[in-house]
Amino acid sequence: MLNAVDYLKDLNHAEDFIKAVSENTGRQYLPLWESNAKTNRIMVEECGWVADCQDIHKGKTAVMLGASPAINKQFDTLDGIQSDPDFIFVAVHSGLKNLLEHGIRPKYCMLADADPAVKRFWDGMDMSQTRSITLIPNVSTHPSLLEMWQGPMKFVAYYTSDDRLDKKMRKWFNPINGEKANHPFYSLSSQYNSGTAVAFLVFGCNPIIFVGNELSFAAEETPYYPDRKDVKDGFQRKPHPDIYGNTIFTSYGLYSLKLALEDFLGKISGNGWFFNCTEAGIFGVTAKHGNLPWIHQLKLKTGIAQARHVMRTGEPFYC
Repeated sequence: MLNAVDYLKDLNHAEDFIKAVSENTGRQYLPLWESNAKTNRIMVEECGWVADCQDIHKGKTAVMLGASPAINKQFDTLDGIQSDPDFIFVAVHSGLKNLLEHGIRPKYCMLADADPAVKRFWDGMDMSQTRSITLIPNVSTHPSLLEMWQGPMKFVAYYTSDDRLDKKMRKWFNPINGEKANHPFYSLSSQYNSGTAVAFLVFGCNPIIFVGNELSFAAEETPYYPDRKDVKDGFQRKPHPDIYGNTIFTSYGLYSLKLALEDFLGKISGNGWFFNCTEAGIFGVTAKHGNLPWIHQLKLKTGIAQARHVMRTGEPFYC
């Protein structure tokens, strides 16, 4: 039985990266994390915790919807399964507007940012479209973003880089993350990665399909997001092989997110099936060893067929 408290223990690389990312972010945002969490206590009490949704989608397939340019090529295929109750769409707030504009309506949306500046990702978005989507925000999310949301919310409290703040949040939100958890949840350094952990450990989804998770730039000058320019576009880029063996580029930040997710999936690989159907990028491939055996590189339509077979028989028809 997987223990959601300890799932990050003994990871090969990710724990050091996650701690470094949290400490670096904490130096800038620690006062905001604390202020936001304190302000959000009443809303958390009203809305409840995502941990209270334990095994709510057990045995179904989570489709993790990223925000990279590759996802723009997959809307027709995604539209073909979004009404299928066996497929649970989980998005990230930075990609939500693009999904809604193309008729893709996820069941859940992850949100973790304490900085109100991330409202830019929702500029021009019709917020009434969120009424049927459940937001999964961090308790330290800026209150102004939560006020914009018109649908239901289920909160999650992550460990931080500050023991003092963790103790405060345990007191404010006792039992933290609800009776079914009563402990902070580990972040995997990004909303997409954390959403994967929630889908597997809380919702009980298996298999998991990854879409729009390139973690890279197709060229030295191309933007990261499909519909806008962003600060990520200015980060230093280094060459890395993509899933086809071609040389593309990634940043240190994106590379750390790749390691965190790959290591997490590697640890739980004996309990699940993971299909990268991004059809681009560097997720699941290493420069030294090639493709990681626990992340299967497939076209999206093939990944969907494999997932159906897993849900029906417990294993794919081929790997």
